[in-house]
Amino acid sequence: MNLVVLKGRLVRDVTLLFGKSGTPYTSLVIAVNRYSKDKDLTDFVLCTAFSKTAEFIAEYFRKGQEILIRGNVKVDNYEKDGNKINKQYIVVEAVEFVGSKKENVETKEEKTQIQDNEEFPW
Repeated sequence: MNLVVLKGRLVRDVTLLFGKSGTPYTSLVIAVNRYSKDKDLTDFVLCTAFSKTAEFIAEYFRKGQEILIRGNVKVDNYEKDGNKINKQYIVVEAVEFVGSKKENVETKEEKTQIQDNEEFPW
């Protein structure tokens, strides 16, 4: 069974991208707390979401916001410049809001306000 459930905070804002076939996708990094006997540690987990899930994350989540993801581990092995690369990440299948409803609503309103008022240099 390949199932991962993680709760953490987004390390950066999410950007929606599009593949060659036009499929929307996004890459995100989640800071997940890990507790040991002597100290608290943080792991930074790379995640990728596709299609409607990617669009949902890009629209409703911002840097610093808590997120709960469910997905599976994907391992890509390839060679680049003569070096063997082993890349591990989570393919996100579902997400949920974590935290207060007020925090999530404010985040959505702030994001909309920034998009409406932001001047783009291009």
